[in-house]
Amino acid sequence: MRLTSIITLAAIPAAGSTHACETPDTIVSDVYPTSTNLPENLLRFYIYFSSPMGQDDILSSITLLDGDGAELDGVFLSNRFNLWSPDRKRLTLLLDPGRVKTGLVANQAMGRALVAGQTYQLRIADTALDAKNCQLSASHFVSFETKVADVSSPEPENWGLTIPQSGTRAPLTVTLDGAIDHLSLAYRLRILKPDGTNVHGRIALDSFETVWRFTPREPWDQKIYQLSVDPLLEDLAGNRIDAVFDLDLGSSASSMTPSTHRLVPFIPSPS
Repeated sequence: MRLTSIITLAAIPAAGSTHACETPDTIVSDVYPTSTNLPENLLRFYIYFSSPMGQDDILSSITLLDGDGAELDGVFLSNRFNLWSPDRKRLTLLLDPGRVKTGLVANQAMGRALVAGQTYQLRIADTALDAKNCQLSASHFVSFETKVADVSSPEPENWGLTIPQSGTRAPLTVTLDGAIDHLSLAYRLRILKPDGTNVHGRIALDSFETVWRFTPREPWDQKIYQLSVDPLLEDLAGNRIDAVFDLDLGSSASSMTPSTHRLVPFIPSPS
């Protein structure tokens, strides 16, 4: 699985431009998370489109259906500007945090949109308009079921590392202790050289965002490298290494010990 779509920018047509739509070709190319078994306190979906999208009124084309096919109300956070990537090909779709987090008014009044043990379907209708003012070529559906809420932080000390061989460009493979937000995996993990500078290479994800692989641009040397883990790394429920998203509102945030980057050293095995 390649993450080049996260950082690749595309030319964006001028505002108000139109294009003949006899053969619309924009599709939903990916939806994250990729697992079909998600926690009931899921915080985000990410929707990738094959072409830049129009930014207005996208939520009118996105719905969540329950197991009976009924449309659920008040699921997603309406944002005036919506959460688009600079190239307008990735939409961050936030489930209303006020309903996700216990103790808040919306949660107490409506409960979470997702309930453990139920099945749902995320529908992106073909009425969504791209930047050329053309509809999608087809609607896109993602079916999933839910499990109990995840209220624990990722724990790097429980991760498993498969160490590459020196003199090769074999990937360093990190098996995580659970599914992690895929953008966090793209930006919050780094491989450092002994002098602290970044090792350049390519990232790939596998097994529903529970496996992270890093393939270096240049062959590994037999020296000490470090896997740097940013404490802001988040799982699917928004739990960070240094904080649980659904922290009891009666708890004092000031009592939490600030975290620093975790550095996990490793030495490539002899060739």
